[in-house]
Amino acid sequence: MTTEPKSTVYRWYVVVLLLAVFILSYFDRFILSLVVGPIKESLGLTDFQIGLLLGPAFSLFNVAVTVPLGVMADRTSRKWMLIVGIFIWCTMTTMSGFAMSFLPLLLLRLGLGIGEAVVSPCSVSIISDYFKRDGRAKAISLYMAGPYLGAGLAFLVGGMLVAALHDVGHVTILGRQFAPWQTTFLLVGIPGFIFMLLMLTVKEPAKRDTISASAAEGAKMSAVRYMLDRWKGFGVLIVGSTCNFAMSTLTFWNVPLFERVWGWDVAAIGAVTGLFYFTAGPLGTALALWAGKFLGKNADLVGMRTLMLGLCITVPMSALYPIMPSPELAVCAMFLAFIGKSAATAGGPAALQMITPGEMRSRSVAIFNAVITLIGPLLGPPLIGAATDWSGNPASIGVVLCGFVLLIGIPSILVVFLGFRHYRKLAEDMAATTANAPEDTIDPTKMPGAARTIA
Repeated sequence: MTTEPKSTVYRWYVVVLLLAVFILSYFDRFILSLVVGPIKESLGLTDFQIGLLLGPAFSLFNVAVTVPLGVMADRTSRKWMLIVGIFIWCTMTTMSGFAMSFLPLLLLRLGLGIGEAVVSPCSVSIISDYFKRDGRAKAISLYMAGPYLGAGLAFLVGGMLVAALHDVGHVTILGRQFAPWQTTFLLVGIPGFIFMLLMLTVKEPAKRDTISASAAEGAKMSAVRYMLDRWKGFGVLIVGSTCNFAMSTLTFWNVPLFERVWGWDVAAIGAVTGLFYFTAGPLGTALALWAGKFLGKNADLVGMRTLMLGLCITVPMSALYPIMPSPELAVCAMFLAFIGKSAATAGGPAALQMITPGEMRSRSVAIFNAVITLIGPLLGPPLIGAATDWSGNPASIGVVLCGFVLLIGIPSILVVFLGFRHYRKLAEDMAATTANAPEDTIDPTKMPGAARTIA
């Protein structure tokens, strides 16, 4: 049953709750990067195997199921899908504490990817349906602070937790001994079950910007075909967001980078990285909100322009900080890189909602996430690990990270800026069609390139 809640307070309550769920998902995802050393030593792994755990182990199934789950979210209750997803990923996180070898840990990370695949498609779709077009970018920008706050908690709180558990040593639970890194997984999986219960307070909203029933049966709408028919506009957005997501994978290697190059311990690295997520992350979100006022008066283009601004900051800074001559200079450059990534992260999904009809919002977000995940976490961490292994020098990780950024970042920025006009045209077409349609409905057959969008 759908509803149309009128209370502004309640709408923002839903945004904050979904933000908390998003934060938790990133906490569980990033906590592994803080125990890379102990896991590598305990299980006898290579950097390449660690890279598989950091990237493909999570991303592979996440990519495989995210589009089918997005289709399901457009046709069923997004609220209940979130509840089930939270249960799955928290169970997988907790069970990781029982892993005794590489393969079980790999399989559990795959399960984590399945559970978290529902988060963004369902949440962004719900938020979009709670707010009209003129207020949607602001709400989604706040929600997209989740990755930075979640990763910040993982590094800051998780770093202190890992350090404390290391001092405690092995613990015995129900007659079984657990290493500190295993105990970490046991503890961080528990809070999610509380948020699973809080999701029961969310009301399923009625869909906005829906396709007119007279034009075609909306349930048969193919999001893939819709996006392919407008591939230039969607493609520019996806390339920019993919680049930004690839920059974010560098954080998985922050602990090995600062340990090997500058001799920092995990508590110090976690504290600095976590502090940056909590400060630079909100600053980037604030930059995204500021961009809404100063990057042009056209609200439909604010998200894309914010993404472009963020990339111009994060790419050069991400390339510089791993090769700085001192840790002080490295953390300064990393701070700026975090601001840029946060702004771009807020801009991407907001830009997507301005060019997507209501019936296919969950599917479009799912496709969007699947594509950007293929390039970033799926390829980045294992390639970086393999390159470091190949060099024969663990301390070469800084040069490897810099090379990865330049290889992905420079071509992406060129594509985004040269192709911006295609996104602008698509956003203008969507805005014009929506403005002429009653009751937030649009007719896709009246939009350019729409002839082949009906499945």
